[in-house]
Amino acid sequence: MRVFVEAVGVLAPGLPDWEGTKSVLAGEQPFSAAPLAPVAPTSLAPAERRRSSPTVRLAIAAAEQAMRRCSLAPHEMAMVFSSREAAGDITHQLCEVLAGSREVSPTQFHNSVHNAPSGYYSIAMNAKLAASSVCRGKWSFAAGLLNAAAQAFTDKVPVLYVCYDSPLPAPLCDVMPIIEATAIALVLTPAPQPASMAPWEIALAPGDGEAAWPDWMPAGWHANASARGFTVLATLADPACRVATLPLSPELNLRVSRC
Repeated sequence: MRVFVEAVGVLAPGLPDWEGTKSVLAGEQPFSAAPLAPVAPTSLAPAERRRSSPTVRLAIAAAEQAMRRCSLAPHEMAMVFSSREAAGDITHQLCEVLAGSREVSPTQFHNSVHNAPSGYYSIAMNAKLAASSVCRGKWSFAAGLLNAAAQAFTDKVPVLYVCYDSPLPAPLCDVMPIIEATAIALVLTPAPQPASMAPWEIALAPGDGEAAWPDWMPAGWHANASARGFTVLATLADPACRVATLPLSPELNLRVSRC
């Protein structure tokens, strides 16, 4: 199936936006690690920002980046959000509470659910079309991208896709070593738009659940499902890179080709 990339947003240590990321992916400048500054999405009202979790703010800030480059309005788009672990810091806090007093804060609880980022975004942007939340472990980026592309292709509607991962505290990080935040946002459309960056042909292919990581990427990002997305973004940045392969399951890959 074919979809068109309208806009991109990126947040990661050393990669605070698409412009800088594009230069790294194209080989025009080396990757330089730098802490990711705390994000404060402008679309969230102050009260909502205070109630939201760092994970929610990360996902929405990446979405805002893409939307600033987009010619479409938020209310025209369906939404797909994906993550390997939706809100690890909140999960950790809930585990501590349940191990002790068992008095769970309502704010903590609503921030713990997997669709919290899409809920906050929908309210902030007055986006009323369908929103899906996807989790497929380390394959979450590919699974979410397939979901978003299938919606754009079959329903003939633009789709905002956001994949994000935020750091996990100990002892959760011993099992899932997500130590730095990364997030990628894409706007996919079923037909070319005036600002379209490129068409993608997306298909399934046999695979073994693994794929090579880019040489420039810090090893500390390898647990982040969203970091897999940089392989796909390279097809938008580097003219020599036409095809990207993403693991989708132990038996399947997602093949993304720039047409």
